[in-house]
Amino acid sequence: MFLLTIALFLVNSTFVNGINTNFALGKPTTSSSNTGGSGRCVDGNRDTNLFSGSCWESSGGDMQPFWMVDLEANYFLSHVTITNRGDCCAERLHDLKIEVFVEDPVQFPTTLSFLCAMYEGPMPTGATENISCSCLTRGRYLRIEGLNRVNDQDRHTMCEVETFGTNANHCFTSTMRRIEGTRFDGDLYPVDVTSTVECANVCFHNSTCFGFNFNHDSLLCELRVGSAQALAVSGWSYFVWERCI
Repeated sequence: MFLLTIALFLVNSTFVNGINTNFALGKPTTSSSNTGGSGRCVDGNRDTNLFSGSCWESSGGDMQPFWMVDLEANYFLSHVTITNRGDCCAERLHDLKIEVFVEDPVQFPTTLSFLCAMYEGPMPTGATENISCSCLTRGRYLRIEGLNRVNDQDRHTMCEVETFGTNANHCFTSTMRRIEGTRFDGDLYPVDVTSTVECANVCFHNSTCFGFNFNHDSLLCELRVGSAQALAVSGWSYFVWERCI
């Protein structure tokens, strides 16, 4: 058994990869309901006029609307770019839940989800905004749900959705980044160790571990093994594996 040496680097922000390939462009899409076709969101056209034929919206009365794209391969997603409608009704793009799945959640409803981000909104009229994903959001299927519909005409509306990141076949190194003052809350597995190096060693040998929380006062170690949300918490740090690129 070899001795694993792990370098821990202090940073104050989430790593965002600078690769500019839009993985969603032209890929298969589906939605809970639609007016005009869900494929309009990945046609490469950011035209914000619904009547120009490049925007999608859910049907009236759909109170649990979602839009989804099959990226046709697994990716680590750094951020999602969404363009809102500009000719009217911009307030409809609000309360978004952006998730990524390895398997199709429509066919396999119990498949594990990885939360990219929650977006409160509403997004300004005709705006294009970048929404950063939490660390190591990975999968093949990107789903954007419209939560908290105000009434049966509060339609989930988007004109373009773009996804960016790296191919999930890239390897990991034995280097980790430390995000100070952050704890991820969600699918966690506590481990009885008393140092960051020991915690990292356990995470490294656990195929389901994406990173870990460590409390520097109580010496608590928590492995992140699924979907989780970043919280600002004093005394904690979140450690995430670097990727080979």
